[in-house]
Amino acid sequence: MSDEFLVEIEAFVTDIRERAGDEDGLTVSDLAASSVSAMTLAIKLLDMRTLPGEEKKAEVLKLVAYLFDSFADRCVPMLALPMWWLLKPAVRSLILAVASGAVEPLLLLTRGTAV
Repeated sequence: MSDEFLVEIEAFVTDIRERAGDEDGLTVSDLAASSVSAMTLAIKLLDMRTLPGEEKKAEVLKLVAYLFDSFADRCVPMLALPMWWLLKPAVRSLILAVASGAVEPLLLLTRGTAV
């Protein structure tokens, strides 16, 4: 990936990291909204590149996986952590499947061609 792409994404991730460190922490809703925003930003930045479509989609999904792996544990109350650790792999797979299906509609929205 280009330096510009990495700088933009790193700034976005830094913002999420700062919000996760606040008193209120990060909620599931915050993480979901941030993931969609990150996907939209990544799609917008990658759409200008000459990569094949599948590579662009793979980069977007890598970003979603990174956000999930970095911040999902912070959204779970301490008492629920043992159950979360059991469910986490299945939830991660589900999130990535949903994100994969969302790439095309988000691409249309970023291009302004959604019907």
